[in-house]
Amino acid sequence: MSYGLHDIPHDNTRSNLLDCPTSTGPPPSGLAKESSFDLREALGLPLSASTTSVATGSVRDTPSPIHQPQEQQQQPEFKDNTSSHSWPLPRTTDQQQVPHQLVAAPSFLRHRANNMAHSSKAGTQCLQLCSNTAAAADRVAETMAECTTLVKHLPHGFDVLANDLLDTCEVLFLIDAGLADAVRQGQSAPLDMIAVLDKKLRMALSQFRALDQILQKQLDYERKGSIGRMKRGFGRMFGERGLEKFTTSLVKTREDLKMSAYMFHWNVTAEKVEGELGIGYIGLLSALEDLDLRRERAGSIASEDAHKGQTTYARPPGLATTQGGIGQPRLPVVYQGALSFQPTPHSGVERSVLLSHESSLSGESSNCAHSSVHQGSPLTLYTDPSTTGFSNGNIEQPLNRRKPGAGAAALGLSACRETPETSLELEALVEDVELLDLDSPKISYVKSEPFTMPRRRPRNNIDEDKASSHEALVGAVCAKDHRLLTQLLDRGVSPMSGAASSHALNKAIVSHNGEALRLLLLYGADPNETDHHDGVCPLVAAVKNSFMSAAVALLKYGADPNLSAGRDSETPLSVAVAADNVRLTHLLLMYGGNAKQTTAAGSTLLVKPMDKKTSKTVVDMLLSSGADPDGKNREGKTALFEAITAGRADIVNSLLEGGANANLPGPKHMLWPSMYHPACLKLVLAHGADYKKAPGVMELAASINNIESIRILLQAGVDPNAKKDGIYTPLCTAIRDNRSEIFKLLLSHGADPNVPASEYPAFKCITHNRVHFLPALVAAGANLASPRGILETAVSSNNSEAMRWLLDQGLDPDDKSPTGRTALTSAIRDNRVELVDELLRRGANPNIRGQDWPVCMAVRNPDMLRRILAVLPEPRAFKGLMERAVMANQLESVKLLLAAGVSVEDRNGGVFSPLTTAIREGRRDIVAFLITEGGADVNAPGEHLPIVKALRRRQEGAASIDEILDMLVDKGADPNKMYRGWNGIMQALENGDAAVLQKLCKCCGVDLSVKDELGRTVTEIAVSRRWEEAANILASSNYENPFAAFLRF
Repeated sequence: MSYGLHDIPHDNTRSNLLDCPTSTGPPPSGLAKESSFDLREALGLPLSASTTSVATGSVRDTPSPIHQPQEQQQQPEFKDNTSSHSWPLPRTTDQQQVPHQLVAAPSFLRHRANNMAHSSKAGTQCLQLCSNTAAAADRVAETMAECTTLVKHLPHGFDVLANDLLDTCEVLFLIDAGLADAVRQGQSAPLDMIAVLDKKLRMALSQFRALDQILQKQLDYERKGSIGRMKRGFGRMFGERGLEKFTTSLVKTREDLKMSAYMFHWNVTAEKVEGELGIGYIGLLSALEDLDLRRERAGSIASEDAHKGQTTYARPPGLATTQGGIGQPRLPVVYQGALSFQPTPHSGVERSVLLSHESSLSGESSNCAHSSVHQGSPLTLYTDPSTTGFSNGNIEQPLNRRKPGAGAAALGLSACRETPETSLELEALVEDVELLDLDSPKISYVKSEPFTMPRRRPRNNIDEDKASSHEALVGAVCAKDHRLLTQLLDRGVSPMSGAASSHALNKAIVSHNGEALRLLLLYGADPNETDHHDGVCPLVAAVKNSFMSAAVALLKYGADPNLSAGRDSETPLSVAVAADNVRLTHLLLMYGGNAKQTTAAGSTLLVKPMDKKTSKTVVDMLLSSGADPDGKNREGKTALFEAITAGRADIVNSLLEGGANANLPGPKHMLWPSMYHPACLKLVLAHGADYKKAPGVMELAASINNIESIRILLQAGVDPNAKKDGIYTPLCTAIRDNRSEIFKLLLSHGADPNVPASEYPAFKCITHNRVHFLPALVAAGANLASPRGILETAVSSNNSEAMRWLLDQGLDPDDKSPTGRTALTSAIRDNRVELVDELLRRGANPNIRGQDWPVCMAVRNPDMLRRILAVLPEPRAFKGLMERAVMANQLESVKLLLAAGVSVEDRNGGVFSPLTTAIREGRRDIVAFLITEGGADVNAPGEHLPIVKALRRRQEGAASIDEILDMLVDKGADPNKMYRGWNGIMQALENGDAAVLQKLCKCCGVDLSVKDELGRTVTEIAVSRRWEEAANILASSNYENPFAAFLRF
């Protein structure tokens, strides 16, 4: 069932909420079996034709009993997701004790019962209408959210309309939750209040439907792509000033609905309202927050009262319920003062001026202290003179200003925003630049004309000289309090930073406070003034914070894109280039940025940012703006060298097309780093890179296993035999690194297998165990006989496989290396028994000297010696074999040599005998074998007499020498035998060893007649040394005591 207000005559007394009568009876849920409803009848007006009969019948009949609403009573069907809440004031206990039937009721009581029944039904239908209106608003929000994703450039004022729509949705959700709760509890409101709400909801529903049709039509154009957008641009979808009209109408609707919201805001909590938010509302809210266009939310009606101890405003006195009687609680009287802040006059107060949005390039924005007032334009905002007062030049606390988080207005439905996050005026100021294609590398230069920009002078200089004024200004910027900021600037506070003050302009930029930035520039802030603390200028700060709008505004007001500032003396352009910010780089170049500048670190703008992530567009911009493609940094690196090193073929092409020299060392020739990146190699070769200026690049390509670069070089005509550093060849490098594909590619393109690197290719195959490459080398013409020694190289490398392969190819097993070594002697030296066997089997001659004679080298290894002696026809032809075997401490080799007929007295070099060598080296077992089984003569001298050698070794403290000395004496060694003017007795006197001297004298006696090389006898030697004990030992041999004879003289 529907109802309307178009038939109701205007009656101020009934529509005024302040004067509306309230019922004192219980709120009935409705009359039973009533099939129709007429609002004129409910309001006590003359009945319409459609309801006359019904009303008449109702009066004539006996009054129906009026029942209290029960929890089990079926509720009207409507879409409601809210939880159960009470009507503005709960019913008293007395209200529930209503008799089941009223008899003999007067006519005015029957009329009241009828009105209450109609009021309940009207509340249900009003709820349905409110739900439909909220759903329509949510659909519009969903459509606008889709617009933010499809439309590239939103029209000016779209964000204001979207924010107002969200605020209106909040009011509708609150009313819907309150009505649903009242209907659920069976409570009703006066019919005239419902009638007023019905009218407001129908007007809002009509607005939402009209707005939704326009938005849907535009979305159809957008979905059709460029053809659809050509038919009708998004900016013209509302017609001329249509967007402002919709915004103004929507704000008025919200303010009207806000009056009705007062009936519910004490009992409907914020959780209930926020839990029922529509999909469209949530989507649009998220879209605005992503675009940084959502105004800061103030507290809601319910959330403000939810905080314990925090009262938004006092309840009107009409809230008290009747006590002790049957009566309906009085609805809260909504005072006009609760709808907005009332201005409080002050004497001498300087009122804020009207801030009109005359153009996108001028004007100021301020935050409303109450509901926004729109006159002519939705962007025309007023500063309430009651909110901020000045007295005697001192800044006073705003009278009705809320603390942060407490809400901006008493109603608290996001009607006012004290800290807006966006500046519509700033957007309008920079819109002409931001709409340009700043992603294009083509620069359209613009001359900055700061004198044409809007300016404003302060109206007085009251606060100009105050010490705390500038700090208050910075505080207002940080707090995003634009109203206070405007007032401070208007009272003469300088927007420039003092010597010890914070930089207000930089603070606004760092916090992305566009409106504060605009206001500071409007009142004369210097866009080139640097911060006294860190030296950063505003434009550098804007670039570092990627604040595009701020950068545009600063440049329009005369900021220098080439100004060096900060501790690192960075310019805005160098910062933008280093950050790889395409749009900001384009912007700065467009306003005169110098692409040829050198940074404080000595680098160029092209070299500084070059890496794997550098944007090609930035490089193209710099090149088109005159940057030198061959400029070097302090390390001598050019942009081309860095781009090649980073593997950026696209940038390499841009630099080469821009005039970069492919042969300029930067610091190396460009072909060297190009070996790592074939795409870059193609480009530099195509642009004239001379490979003759970089010999060895092919070897580098082989070394890094880049076969694609090798193919490119071969196609360009590079010699495959070209050496790197005059040593290394690509072929030997491929063999060394076992790169079979590169090896085959080089041979197929004419690589010479006989050109040596550090060694010949065939030798490289031997030393690096690449035998599988040898057949291909031989097939390509490798000469195994030149140079000589490849077989010996195989043995020295312990490469038996290569040795066998070479022998199979017919190489001479006795072939000598350039140093004269043979394969056999190298195998003996390295104790390679299996290789010795193979060589001897293949015909190696043991009589051919290599490093040494094979048999002389073999005495160190009895197994090896046994094999050599087996094929050696005459071992005695090689002198000193026995002494070599003793020196090698190989008793087994000594035995093998004796068995082969070698003499036990065979001296090495004609001097060193096997026995004296064994004594000198302390080889006790060999000494014993030589003087016993070997039959060595104990008195046959080597380098010394055996007994003299033994006594000298005893003096040196050699181990086991006493046993050797005893063996010699036992075998008949004569200490009196002279050799080279010396004997054993004289050596004992020389040692000063009385025990050994006595032993020798006792066993062998003393020949006192022999003389040394100086002509002295043993007695004279002892007397000359005043050694009485030795003289006594010598005298005991029955000769006269020499010491006594000396005393007689």
